[in-house]
Amino acid sequence: MTYEELLELGEAVGTQSRGLSQELISLLPTSKYKRGFFSRKRSRHERCVICQMEYKRGDRRMTLPCNHIYHAGCCSRWLSINKACPICYTEVSIDTSSTTTVKK
Repeated sequence: MTYEELLELGEAVGTQSRGLSQELISLLPTSKYKRGFFSRKRSRHERCVICQMEYKRGDRRMTLPCNHIYHAGCCSRWLSINKACPICYTEVSIDTSSTTTVKK
């Protein structure tokens, strides 16, 4: 099942909110992607594992406390449904005092 199909299923069936609010998600750090001068090889680290698309110069990316990085839009949608990192399943918890913590 693709990510889009899962979103459609969630809309049809309904979801119990186990994710983070948009307010909390907005506290996570973001940055613009820029490819390094010497990085000519394509590697798996230059791809968002949520959408499977390669990063392009200027793409906004979001970094989770576990240091995994995704497209900001993909990550926001993911975290609104599930508050665990899609790679390592570490739960993302954000303190309202702008401190981000990791729970194992």
